[in-house]
Amino acid sequence: MIRIGVLGCGYFGAEFARAIKEREDVHLAAVYSPGKSSERLSRELGCPRASSVDEIMENADIDAVIIATPNYLHHQHVLAAAGAGKHIFCEKPFALNAEDAAEMVEACRKAEVTLMVGHIMHFYQGIARVKAMIQDGFFGDILTMHIERTGWERKKAEVSWKKMQDKSGGHLFHHIHEIDIMQWIMGVPTEMYAVGGNLGHRGAEFGDEDDVLLLTASFNGNAFATLQYGSGFRVGNHFIRINGTKAGAVIDFKRAEVRVISDAGETQFPLFEDEKSARAICELFARTDGGISYGSPEERPPEYILVSLREELELFLHVVSGGEIPEEKKDLFDGSSAVHSVMIAQMGCRVRGRKS
Repeated sequence: MIRIGVLGCGYFGAEFARAIKEREDVHLAAVYSPGKSSERLSRELGCPRASSVDEIMENADIDAVIIATPNYLHHQHVLAAAGAGKHIFCEKPFALNAEDAAEMVEACRKAEVTLMVGHIMHFYQGIARVKAMIQDGFFGDILTMHIERTGWERKKAEVSWKKMQDKSGGHLFHHIHEIDIMQWIMGVPTEMYAVGGNLGHRGAEFGDEDDVLLLTASFNGNAFATLQYGSGFRVGNHFIRINGTKAGAVIDFKRAEVRVISDAGETQFPLFEDEKSARAICELFARTDGGISYGSPEERPPEYILVSLREELELFLHVVSGGEIPEEKKDLFDGSSAVHSVMIAQMGCRVRGRKS
């Protein structure tokens, strides 16, 4: 019986706690966050609420921790968990700079604890299928990638930490998933250029993050990528377009589908294998600019996130129990996906003159 503590009881942390509570092979030992969300979750699930992070770290009966705290706290919480000898699942973004990320990976290696980063898009079946096709040579050499994760943010009654640059890292860090997919396929850029700023969301009712970011990345001059990120786009979109010497693909999140084009013609397959997940992401885009949507502790994630989150948890528990890491998921455990994605986001911030 694996005993797990959950740090952070917001949008994702609460859902991990619920998923753990449903299982018979794992015990939800404690949850913690400094606000009311942990009290609410403790009552809902009938589990203990720790009084502090230290209480969880000092509990010798807890084998592993789920770290789903605000982004700027990941560094200190991962180091504390590694120092306590606990296995770690850390939500994205892993850290807010590459130096911290490397230190966290090394601390886990020295402590000989399992470390997994929560890059959930690796569990979207359509994306995994495209990655496998690329590895099999179907696309030939990858020449370009274009990513858009954009939308328009409306005023909210309360400004979340997710909108504050020093706490979330801004769009490049908080919405790091597509950057992670880029590095998964193309590696780390050798150069990056960027323009951007907070153009349409200034004032106390908004955060201080850039709302428009336009980036270009070069991979040794042999391949290029362009990225558009932010909440300052009235005409929003969410897709990844890949072009190779033999084929190309569009991963379309708004339509929950993948289109592959080659000399043989065009084929389509779903982004998610189950219809409920596909319907959920389409419904999200129908009512919001899903590319820049933010969850809150008062709501539950849509079905496509719930399904993939449970697959993440299943794999983490499998590895913690001594199971073998699947070849296609090793980068989630060896630190490469965690560090490389943070490194690229940091490159984007540095060329913009932002601190990171």
